Amino acid sequence: MIKQNPFSVYDFLGYLIPGSLVIYSYLIIDYLKSTDSFNSSEFIENFSNIKLEGVFFFIIISYTIGHLVSFASSVTIEKYANWRYSYPSKYLLDIEHKGYWKSSRNWKDVLWRIVMIIVLFPCVLFDWIFGQLLGFKRFYKKSLDEFLQDMVVSKANRLIDQLGIEKLENPEKYDDGKGNYFDFHRIITHYAYENSKQHQAKMSNYVALYGFLRTLSLIFSLLVTYFFIRVVRFLEFNLNNCLILFVLTGISYLSFMAFMKFYRRYTLEGLMIVVIDKEI
Repeated sequence: MIKQNPFSVYDFLGYLIPGSLVIYSYLIIDYLKSTDSFNSSEFIENFSNIKLEGVFFFIIISYTIGHLVSFASSVTIEKYANWRYSYPSKYLLDIEHKGYWKSSRNWKDVLWRIVMIIVLFPCVLFDWIFGQLLGFKRFYKKSLDEFLQDMVVSKANRLIDQLGIEKLENPEKYDDGKGNYFDFHRIITHYAYENSKQHQAKMSNYVALYGFLRTLSLIFSLLVTYFFIRVVRFLEFNLNNCLILFVLTGISYLSFMAFMKFYRRYTLEGLMIVVIDKEI
């Protein structure tokens, strides 16, 4: 196992930076309430004379808020991605996914999916326009070729056989009839991480990157919602405000695309480690 530092890359990317971004977003919004235009020099000057204890307090608050935002993004952005496109371990192997609505189990599940669309509407809107209509989803949702799919399934069967678990000769046996297969990837990931030390840092970096981008997507999506409500409330429908809304929504969707990219890469890394393992 690699030696873990007290303060890891994930702590920095996944918690501290997102938490800091939330704080500065709040400060900018509060600053804009007292002025008609944003003066970056004046804004920076207001917060440049911070004492050492202030910096320490800022780090603690940022880190704490970062944890909360990270959790919120895992039950919103990541949950939406899994409901919309299925898990990477499933679409990499071209396992059928019944879609955002058909994969729901009951009315409560449907209700939560409606709430998710409302909460993440800016990102969901761009995902529908660019991801679905314009085909951008091919950049982050792509199955493996048939040869690699067969290799992954073959090695997964051998691994599970070595572990004394029943083989996956009939995957449908583990399907509940709604496209929800059992979590075979968790077994593969644990094995890959435990038995491939040279890949541990790479896998950890992928986790840090997709966690960071997931929180960015949520933060900017919520910022779009806030500014949209502000524009509607004060009837400030001008070109500048519309451009701001478009840019913030674009950043949210780009962060979502990047999150999906590294989410896929992390999953693929574990699968390929098992494929090239000569002991399986």
